[in-house]
Amino acid sequence: MKKLLVLGWLLLVCRGFSADGVQVFQDGLRAFRDNGADALLNTWYDAREDSEKIAAIRARLLTISRNLGPVIDTEVFRPRNLGKNLQRLHGVIYFEKRPLWFRSEYYSINGRSGFISLEFSLSADDILPLTWATPN
Repeated sequence: MKKLLVLGWLLLVCRGFSADGVQVFQDGLRAFRDNGADALLNTWYDAREDSEKIAAIRARLLTISRNLGPVIDTEVFRPRNLGKNLQRLHGVIYFEKRPLWFRSEYYSINGRSGFISLEFSLSADDILPLTWATPN
């Protein structure tokens, strides 16, 4: 029993030191669903530190999503740890006309965290790993 308690404690401690951007990523997609592109960007980025990055992403995001209709749903799937401080996240915003796919890397170290890359496309093949597209 003592070994199980120690093992459980170690798992919790180790998990506390790893990057975990799933909730933040999911919150951003939901913010887009509820309030649009600016809400997503305000969830994922600090306007004071990332204003130029936000402006560039905002312009691309508004252009690509402009004619897709209302948002129906969002989803985050298969997060992958690339190391103890880096995580790759995949998600989708389901619009009425078609989905918009997202991929991002989330970095967390020494109390600081954030998204260091963001890609999005109307084509899943541009975003999802090739291995996910092959049938089992």
